[in-house]
Amino acid sequence: MKLEGKIAIVTGAGKGIGREAALAIAAEGATVVCVARTQANLDETVQMIEEKGGKATSLSRDLTDAAQVQSMVDAVVEQFGRIDILINNAGGYPSEIYDKVGHQAIKIWEWSEEQWDQIIKTNLKIPFLCLNKVVPVMIKQHSGDIVSVSSRMGRIASQMGGYAVAKGGIVTLTKTTAIQTKEYGIKVNAVAPGMVDTPGQRVYNHNVGQDNAVMDSAADVAKGIIYLLCDSPKVMTGQVIDMFTTL
Repeated sequence: MKLEGKIAIVTGAGKGIGREAALAIAAEGATVVCVARTQANLDETVQMIEEKGGKATSLSRDLTDAAQVQSMVDAVVEQFGRIDILINNAGGYPSEIYDKVGHQAIKIWEWSEEQWDQIIKTNLKIPFLCLNKVVPVMIKQHSGDIVSVSSRMGRIASQMGGYAVAKGGIVTLTKTTAIQTKEYGIKVNAVAPGMVDTPGQRVYNHNVGQDNAVMDSAADVAKGIIYLLCDSPKVMTGQVIDMFTTL
């Protein structure tokens, strides 16, 4: 129970990596605030946590909207008085993009401005807004632990165009925030998983003809997050754990 008494926000907690992270953090004793857009998915996550004896609540928010992100932060502080952990996980590859193309390799010159704005908003604006609104609370506390979810695509680039660019932005966002918050006792790190078996990834794989792709487990990614929260050294900040093989 290494996180007993901690208050944790997990974004994108309705399914996939976010759900597994929420379950793992609750298992370590933290109270988890599960955040996503779809309330039904959040209800399932909260129920799973409570069935295992953990503590959780949920907030339905559109995290691309700064006002709703601030509302999330205000609600957590009002109820619990603090925010100890932020898991910056919400993001994804909107089906509206790959449905129109039908293949993985969307060249930079094939992206419309609308598609580019959407992928950046979903995968880089959300983590920025969450940091922007949560960090001031942690500064007042002189403590906090943040883990963002990047991707293999953001570490070595890929044919996925704008998605890789956005996930690469999370790496730099993590390192920049770590430099600027270290003096306040805040740790800011990230994980960069490869292809992970989630509902959204399975839909994407089917649309681009990759149904037989080998995928890693979301529970294993959650283990990496738990390591950063529970077992990594205090001086370990601004780091990105690569959770994929280059073979």
